[in-house]
Amino acid sequence: MIWLLILIFLASVILFWAFFVEPNWFRLRRVKITGQKKLRKPITILHLSDIHFTGNLGSKRGFFQRLSMLNPDLIFLTGDIIDNSEGIDTAVRTISGLRAHYGTFLVLGNHDYYDYKTVDNIRYHLGLGKTAINRNNVNRFCSELKRIGVHVLINESMKLQVHGNPVLIGGTDDPVTQKIDFEKALHHLSAETLNILLVHHLDALLKLSHHGVDLVFAGHTHGGQIRIPFLGPLVCDSKLPRKYVAGLHTYKDITVFVSRGMGAGRSIFPRFACRPEAIWFEVAP
Repeated sequence: MIWLLILIFLASVILFWAFFVEPNWFRLRRVKITGQKKLRKPITILHLSDIHFTGNLGSKRGFFQRLSMLNPDLIFLTGDIIDNSEGIDTAVRTISGLRAHYGTFLVLGNHDYYDYKTVDNIRYHLGLGKTAINRNNVNRFCSELKRIGVHVLINESMKLQVHGNPVLIGGTDDPVTQKIDFEKALHHLSAETLNILLVHHLDALLKLSHHGVDLVFAGHTHGGQIRIPFLGPLVCDSKLPRKYVAGLHTYKDITVFVSRGMGAGRSIFPRFACRPEAIWFEVAP
């Protein structure tokens, strides 16, 4: 009987932690990427992904106040920024408080397009469909982001100078539910520029035939959300090997980083051994 009580107590603690503590325990992770020989000077990047804004900012408020003081060279947002149309105003108001010396760049994810209810999430994870019945007002979302100066990249790219470094930033449409076009997204790719690709789901790289991409930033997987210590994520939601579910890796000579994200869908939100994160990068020669 005593062992049963202990097991019940431990299970209760784990469930409380996974549902109420860890999803709200945000961390700012710092990562240095070296060996980028096209750079003359280091650049700094703040990478945010899978925030899943709703009408209420909730526990993210204090963390975003901290992020608003960072002022990196570039900010990248790699999809699933909103969870429903009610999150548009929250997202725009919060993102407008972030500052980057050379601009904020965003690509869309499947949750930006669709409002996933519980039944939609069940269908998604059973492989019965990636879309949802209800669509978000993605056109309004994009227009509001552009109004506050965010560069929304939907199969397109931008060239800019960052501390004298020539940089190309390309972004695809959502690879999960929409049509991605690498020809358009990387149209201006060249050997002289640091070529950065923003994509919501790293699985898109399975279709990438372009040579010359240097860095890729992605999200979508949430790092698995539920991770068993020493074993890794229970669910990967990726066709790539399990190691690509989160973190810094190399894929076909390309340096890639997959964020664990800052939020989760409303009906599947617990986290265990997988804290929500924002990432500060220093990219150096």
